Amino acid sequence: MAKAGNKIKFKADWLLSPWAIFAGIFLGSFIGVKFSSLARNLIPLGEIFLALLQMCVIPILVTAVISSVARLITTGLTGRYIGRLVMIIVAGLVVASLVGLAFGFLGKPGLGLEESSRVTLGKLISQYEMESTGRTEEAPTGLMGFFKRMVPANVFNAFTHGQTLSILFFCILFGIALGFVRTPSGKDALSVIEALYEAFQKLFGWIMYILPFGLFCLFAAQISQVGFTIFKALFKFVGLCYLGAVVLIIFYNCLIWWRKKGSFFKPLIALRETLVVAFGTSSSFAAIPSALRCLQNNLNVSKGTTNLVFPLGININPQGSVMYFALSTILIAQIYNVTFGFQAFVIALIGSILAGMAATGVPGAGALSILALILGPLGLPAQTAIILLIAIDPIMDPILTVINVHANCAATVLADEEGEEKS
Repeated sequence: MAKAGNKIKFKADWLLSPWAIFAGIFLGSFIGVKFSSLARNLIPLGEIFLALLQMCVIPILVTAVISSVARLITTGLTGRYIGRLVMIIVAGLVVASLVGLAFGFLGKPGLGLEESSRVTLGKLISQYEMESTGRTEEAPTGLMGFFKRMVPANVFNAFTHGQTLSILFFCILFGIALGFVRTPSGKDALSVIEALYEAFQKLFGWIMYILPFGLFCLFAAQISQVGFTIFKALFKFVGLCYLGAVVLIIFYNCLIWWRKKGSFFKPLIALRETLVVAFGTSSSFAAIPSALRCLQNNLNVSKGTTNLVFPLGININPQGSVMYFALSTILIAQIYNVTFGFQAFVIALIGSILAGMAATGVPGAGALSILALILGPLGLPAQTAIILLIAIDPIMDPILTVINVHANCAATVLADEEGEEKS
């Protein structure tokens, strides 16, 4: 039986290879461009695949964070550990914001638009305003909105609606409380939670065998819904975003390489499954199970560090969103011919960080509307920014998710004191 089981596993392992994954992406993109009607029929299958991934996310998030926080409390390393993590995250957010601003100033995405591009953008704004007549968007903005979403009035309601920020806050508090339970029953409860974590990781590993098929359906549906007209109008902006993403990814890779030594490409190879999941699903939370496994198994990051830092970072360290908001601010300012002085630069730098953190967990237009936090003090219309960015959201989401995930992988590696001692 064992021999047969190993044979089956060997035959299925090709589905986890990069070639199978990229084949799914390429074929899905081809179907989305050439056969849009067929691509739309694949939408339900893509949604089922996403649901399977998300089915494991909350259980893994809960068990990983609770067990890791509890272990931190019992070992007494909490103060030094958290202080180091805060320094890493703050530095990363500042770098991401500076990269976005730098590419905005150097690339000038909002200047020199062709007449056809301006006509396209004008039509898009008019169309959006007609469709949004009588519709109101409610999205909490600023730091108060961020903290309000963090504290759940009803934790069961937070679990029911998948409010990850609220769930994370509850798990951290619960993990702290469990860490201070010094009785045998407390140790048993912690052991049960860790066993559940291992079981959900195993389940996620099985789901990964259908990753090429899931990405095929997701990309076909996504490409079929994106018009090339608006992409042409904002081609320079999209290109600068992707170029900025490449710079940040190389930066994160260098940090991991510096800590883990070996080949320069070792970090990218070790995290390739996680980055592909992030790009294909456009969901940082869907990439959590894969990231935890790859960090522990491929980069030898300690389990305690991985299970705490990465899920926490996904909620408070969205470096892709920060870079995007900074670059978007420059785009809107240049479209409206607003000059940037030192004060405006500081507002954009800090505002992008706060807006990125406040937008965590807010889907779609709700997250984009938080740009008002930056644009308002600069006297720029947030509505215009929302209209333009919604149109290219399907194009931008995948690469921004990759940045968020890769940034937090790097933060996890840097925060790992046990890994530092080994290297």
